[in-house]
Amino acid sequence: MPMSYRYYRPSFFRGFRFFPSAIKYFIIVNVIVYLLLVFFGLNFRISGIPLYLYVYKFFALNPVGDGFQFWQLVTYMFIHDPKGIFHILFNMLMLWMFGTEIENMWGTKRFLVYYFISGIGAGITHLIFAPLFGQIGPVVGASGAIYGVMIAFAVMFPDRHIFLYFLIPIPARIFVAILVFFDLVMGVFGSDGVAHFAHLGGAVVGFVYIKLMYAGFDLSDFISKIKFPKFKMKRQKRKYLLVDDEIVTQEQIDAILDKISQYGYDSLTEREKKILYEASKKLR
Repeated sequence: MPMSYRYYRPSFFRGFRFFPSAIKYFIIVNVIVYLLLVFFGLNFRISGIPLYLYVYKFFALNPVGDGFQFWQLVTYMFIHDPKGIFHILFNMLMLWMFGTEIENMWGTKRFLVYYFISGIGAGITHLIFAPLFGQIGPVVGASGAIYGVMIAFAVMFPDRHIFLYFLIPIPARIFVAILVFFDLVMGVFGSDGVAHFAHLGGAVVGFVYIKLMYAGFDLSDFISKIKFPKFKMKRQKRKYLLVDDEIVTQEQIDAILDKISQYGYDSLTEREKKILYEASKKLR
């Protein structure tokens, strides 16, 4: 067995973080914005117009020439339709379900870059192709970026089973392929008011990003000097641990976890992996 697999690796339920930093705060921000739109956007009016429509005007992804602003390529990802709860529920569930293991494996910084690139790529794709099929209007929701996350999961874990309707096991690569094919058909022939081209754009941009990353071109390396907020995780207090008769302090374990958060599990040395492996046994 290769040395890199001797020690404990992150897994879905017994990994280091059940809610990784980026995903946790993405969910919190999306939920807060949604609740504000529900309680204020629907109930307050300016000149007889609901407040949420003003939010759409400035922060949803509007068509080019009809209210589009560059910042909308980012802000639209944090807005969900306040007139229904299923949109945000489905998106946040998919983000958590598919993104948790990806962020644990890649690290928070790389995951953040990938998420925003997928979401921005999804928005640009929608702006280009949707008008060609008569689909004009503001777009909101994190679906495009989440499709990028789903593609990453399908590439990293192609044979992992996804339970369709919580009953039917389908390999991740087949599950995601079905969703992408459905969006392609509905984008070309449908008229259900869903931004299918944003979904397709997020999936395609995410796939290209991963292929480039495998080829040695990782965009997150080029912006590594940017200091993202460092989110502290709650950890069990433990004074020290013995590894090969050497004392390992809680501070050393925290430093290893911080290294995973920034650079991913594969950045650890064999010594650090062994320390984490021994620490994980204490927590079982």
